[in-house]
Amino acid sequence: MKFIKVKYILLLLIISSCKKKGMDVDYSVLDIHNDVNVQKVTFLNDNTGFACGGNKSQSGVIYKTTDAGNSWQQVYSNTNLCVYDVAFQNDTLGYACGENLLILKTMDGGAHWVQQSPFLPDPGFEGSLRNIFCYDINTVYIAGGIGYSTGITYKTFNQGYYWIYNNFEHELRSVWYINKYTGFYSGYGVIYKTDDSLNSHYPLSVSGDFFMSLSFTDNHTGYACGYDGGIYKTTDVGNTWNQIMNNNNAMVSSKHFNFIQFTNANKGYAVGNTGLIVFTDNAGSDWNLIKKFTSDNLFSVCIRGNKVFISSTGGKIYRLNL
Repeated sequence: MKFIKVKYILLLLIISSCKKKGMDVDYSVLDIHNDVNVQKVTFLNDNTGFACGGNKSQSGVIYKTTDAGNSWQQVYSNTNLCVYDVAFQNDTLGYACGENLLILKTMDGGAHWVQQSPFLPDPGFEGSLRNIFCYDINTVYIAGGIGYSTGITYKTFNQGYYWIYNNFEHELRSVWYINKYTGFYSGYGVIYKTDDSLNSHYPLSVSGDFFMSLSFTDNHTGYACGYDGGIYKTTDVGNTWNQIMNNNNAMVSSKHFNFIQFTNANKGYAVGNTGLIVFTDNAGSDWNLIKKFTSDNLFSVCIRGNKVFISSTGGKIYRLNL
């Protein structure tokens, strides 16, 4: 009995030791001077980027930078709806989404934002829209939901002049299309696939996590990360998924992923709560931990060349120089 206890203590020490190891990185803090959660950061080129966020049921903001994040100008605000995502088709045409089915559109590079008027599932529906995927100049897909068991999507094929909605059986957090017809929606306990631009959809053979984010590197290969600590990979257009990072268990500290992004077929990053950052440079075969430099919750990743931008709580964006 004593021998078993010693082995158990040694195992915990080994796990604890490994957990503390990680790669040091050179980073800087880009402060947008506002006490908000920065939910998303995205860059159109090396200098021009946008960040959005706010505080749930209290505020929503969008910021723009033209100097690689060194300074930020507020280009949109409201007093009660958080903005969860911002995405651009090109340098001038972009969209944002957030609480209470908020959809915004800009046609002048983010200088002005106009609220869209999509059809509502019912007058009292107050779900949040979480993720935008801009496929081409006309086609945009948006995913969201509320309360784990209710999902909603919107799509437009004419630059937002008309929005079509679909109901889902689970709350959704992410959407990704590999062509105009074939797309994936991930959320609470499920990843869905559509082969006909969402006229129909069906669940795939993966479960056991709250799938927060999707990232595909080609028409066959994609990744998903989960709030319960798993990372998953498909190489056959989503028909099967392999777990390439294990979920949480009682033996190690919990990890909660919020976002995953790949910059090419091999290199990708996933970020999560309490400063969690992992990366791979071999298509997910190995994941390396970046040594923790913050305890903030991290919400999104944008990769531009050798710089990685990570959005965070407290009005901060971290810029990693790799």
